[in-house]
Amino acid sequence: MTDLTGKLEQLLAKQEIHDVIMRYARGVDRADEALLKSCYHADAIEEHGSTYSGSAHAYFDAAVPRIRKMGPMAHYVCNITIELQGDTAYVESYLITFARFARDGQDFDTFTGGRICDRFEQREGNWLIAHRKMVFDWNHDMPANQGWCLGMFDPSHPAMNFGRKDEQDLSYQRF
Repeated sequence: MTDLTGKLEQLLAKQEIHDVIMRYARGVDRADEALLKSCYHADAIEEHGSTYSGSAHAYFDAAVPRIRKMGPMAHYVCNITIELQGDTAYVESYLITFARFARDGQDFDTFTGGRICDRFEQREGNWLIAHRKMVFDWNHDMPANQGWCLGMFDPSHPAMNFGRKDEQDLSYQRF
């Protein structure tokens, strides 16, 4: 019975950690500052490549307004490895990201493959990120060429739902 209890506790911990990582991806793509901050302990550290190193919550205070002004983006989480060690977990999550950036009046699509390496800590019964570091494995930038699947989809049709970076996004609606 004790062995089963321990396994169930590990399974629940891993599921909670997985949910935090998925919540982060949704939060960044929807520019949802509250959702992003809910993934981190208040004193968490964010190391985001060459662009930022410091308080995770302060990072989102500055990053979310910039994200809201950017074009579409999507963070796809792939393989996740979770190693539990008591109230600490070491987590590696593979990511593929898409983002549209404007430079000199032209839109560019950028695809990046990488990993997020997290140290999660369970505090007061909650598993949240205590320290995050990014690993960048590859990147491909190209001029944007949006044809909506060679014309299969009509972007002017009223039935088309487009992603938004606010609470008007379809994912926040309950239908």
